[in-house]
Amino acid sequence: MKTFAYTAYTSEGRRKRGVVVAEDESDASARVAALGLMPSSFEVQSPPRQTRGTRRERAIGADLLSVFTRQMAVLLGAGLTAEAALEAVQGAAGASRIERLAAEARAGLLQGEAMADALTRAGGALPPWYAAAVRAGERSGDLDAVFETLATYLESSAGDRAAITSALVYPAFVTVIAIAVCAILMTTVAPEIVGMFESTGRPLPPLTLAVMGIVDFIRDHWVALALVLLGLVGAVVAINRTPGLRDRRDTVLLRLPLVGRFLRMATAAQYLRTLAVVINSRLPLTEALRFAAGVVEITTFRAHAEDAGEALRRGESLSTALDRLPFLHPVARQLVQAGEASARLGPMTERAAVLAETWLRTERKRLSVIIEPLSMIVVGAMVLTIVLAILLPIFDMQALVTG
Repeated sequence: MKTFAYTAYTSEGRRKRGVVVAEDESDASARVAALGLMPSSFEVQSPPRQTRGTRRERAIGADLLSVFTRQMAVLLGAGLTAEAALEAVQGAAGASRIERLAAEARAGLLQGEAMADALTRAGGALPPWYAAAVRAGERSGDLDAVFETLATYLESSAGDRAAITSALVYPAFVTVIAIAVCAILMTTVAPEIVGMFESTGRPLPPLTLAVMGIVDFIRDHWVALALVLLGLVGAVVAINRTPGLRDRRDTVLLRLPLVGRFLRMATAAQYLRTLAVVINSRLPLTEALRFAAGVVEITTFRAHAEDAGEALRRGESLSTALDRLPFLHPVARQLVQAGEASARLGPMTERAAVLAETWLRTERKRLSVIIEPLSMIVVGAMVLTIVLAILLPIFDMQALVTG
């Protein structure tokens, strides 16, 4: 079987591109025609090269992976085979990246690969726990349930990312508009007012002098300031990419009262959710802890999570091993302990994950309540300062005229 990239046209004359798996070009033409399209051209896709750069180009995004996983969960739950489900996703995905993922994964299945291996090859940098969960679902015969669990997890993660973004959009928008308005006032209105006031021979108010001094400094040294800003951006990028610097940054952030608490809650929610997904996929518990530790981004916390996995392999109980994790809430540990004692580890870990996510949402709302008014106060103070710097000379001139 080969993977063909095709160009076809709908009955309305619209061009459509996609991929299809077929024996040869004539078979590919027949398969495209079966989709209600009029094929125009075909091109055989070359086998994927396993270079680092190629894998980055082929990696599917988290949002598209969530859509693909939900489609697979629905189709497998309806009783379709894995090959038929991939073919259906390929024909109705609506996104070329999902179509290519489904087509290449289906080609792997037809060549005898396991679903997990086919998806990993086709999807590029899939999360290791994702492929492991799919592999466990294949072995246990519960592939539909595994895809349902994965879809729910990915959709929840996407919702959390959207909530964080939406909470920051409004303050950022207002800040940008305020800076633009202030820049216009200080470069057009303020110089005119200052010139009129200086012609009277009276000294400028101290606030006006200070603000105009800042404006003059920015105007005279804007190139150097732009370079400094670029340097700060480069420093942030370097910190994120350098393990040692990133660890120091995390150490500082964890010591901050609000930020540190939020990072601990976010780590706990991510760890417990991944642990619940992998456990409910019927993977061995040691593997579940290994994959859960892999999603922890803060190095200090990841080391504790890896120690918990080693303790479990040495024969300690899960609840004892999890006592090593400083970011887990005691209630979450008690829920996992209760699940371990009652042979209901999967459901109780799921409940602990839901509880951690609920706490995280509450903390996020609390931070939003603080950030939005604080940003408004800062922006308002900045605008007020500039307006006063413009109005004070006007008031002085008015007093001079009336006096």
